[in-house]
Amino acid sequence: MRLPISIFIMAGAFLVGTVVLYLWRFYPKRKRFQPPLSQDLLRSPGQSLLAELDLINKELRRYWVFFVLSPLTIFAVHLLLSYVNATDKSGVRLMVAVGGGLILCIFSVYKVIMLLNERKTLRLGYADKSAVGRQLEQFIQDGFRVYHEFPAETFIIDHIVVGPKGVFTVKTKTHFKSAGKNRIEDATVAYDGRMLYFPSEEDFKTIEEARQQADWLSDWLGRTIGEPIAARAIIALPGWFVKRTSAEGIPVVNLQQFPSLFKHIKPRLLSDPMIMRISQQLDKK
Repeated sequence: MRLPISIFIMAGAFLVGTVVLYLWRFYPKRKRFQPPLSQDLLRSPGQSLLAELDLINKELRRYWVFFVLSPLTIFAVHLLLSYVNATDKSGVRLMVAVGGGLILCIFSVYKVIMLLNERKTLRLGYADKSAVGRQLEQFIQDGFRVYHEFPAETFIIDHIVVGPKGVFTVKTKTHFKSAGKNRIEDATVAYDGRMLYFPSEEDFKTIEEARQQADWLSDWLGRTIGEPIAARAIIALPGWFVKRTSAEGIPVVNLQQFPSLFKHIKPRLLSDPMIMRISQQLDKK
């Protein structure tokens, strides 16, 4: 029994369409088109997360195509064996085809779910970093300079603020809130100077990472400028109420507390020439 010619037409149309879309996607790269802006621009808040989101979206499209094509490929092989090669049908071959298709579909669905959860977390992180960045940029009118996504050796400093009162690193901490009835209690994090106490867990790692980033920036600026610079760490918790139980430790604030923090924080005065030298090094990096 011959395979209907319509199946070959559909398969050919699908193959041609796939090739055309592939060539269209990579055509600008082969032609070496150049963007209108040739100079490097300063990074925007959460720029590294946008790159990760782009990779996840590509992975999602890849597994979606895999989910659609895997059963079709197995079915096509089954048809070829049954009709083109005139091989007798067998229950074993049918079970292998159906079982293989189910396994591939389940694997694809699992990967898609994992990627969707990761994308949800990254989107929240990007929203939080963008909100903190916009809040910090309001202090530019007060003489501060703000940098985002500063690349260090093995990590990225979310934000750096340089001004008359000193140099600050700002680490944005993203944490999901529960959807309980008590909104204030469920959105409150306690801080004793050493650890963050969220309703669902305790977090010491964020405090330590923020300190290490400030120490790294202090060392890097000291080596590049030739004079000791002491950067101080700040942690931003967008969307959370911060309840301090001790005056010790680095500042941990939400977005609304930034104006008060920079107004009352103890200054480590920097002269205008020193601010310019620091800014030049940060611009180069």
